[in-house]
Amino acid sequence: MDGLRYVAVEDVERSMKLLLLYPPPRDGDLWGALRPLEGTSWGAQIPIVSGEALSHALHGHPKPLREMLGPPPLRRTLRIAKREKLCLEAQQGICDMAGPHCLPGSSQMPECYAAPTEDRALRECATAVAQAWDEGRYVFLVDGPEFVVT
Repeated sequence: MDGLRYVAVEDVERSMKLLLLYPPPRDGDLWGALRPLEGTSWGAQIPIVSGEALSHALHGHPKPLREMLGPPPLRRTLRIAKREKLCLEAQQGICDMAGPHCLPGSSQMPECYAAPTEDRALRECATAVAQAWDEGRYVFLVDGPEFVVT
């Protein structure tokens, strides 16, 4: 989806990569490309972090960001009701391959997953978030300016 940044940050302290997805703010709007999710059960699972914490992470110091991110991505999927996350085509009964794996957080969510809403913009955003969560990627909004090391 356009308007989103996909980033991987080395977290040496935890010997892992921190996978991230965030929309750069647009004209002071924190939600940016994820604007359709504001006020939804999906949007309620997207934390807000400081631009400073993001900058530190992008420059090799992820601890402040990690502390602001909260629960891991797959746990966030559990906070959304099944009817609000079960694939649209599975709910409509038009998919022959539909099953319990057609949910974010199932660890087997298919690439064809479509969030269950008829609103195209909302479906596109929720689907991008679902795919990110399913791959273990933290999704968040950025409040405040980032800094650049020169």
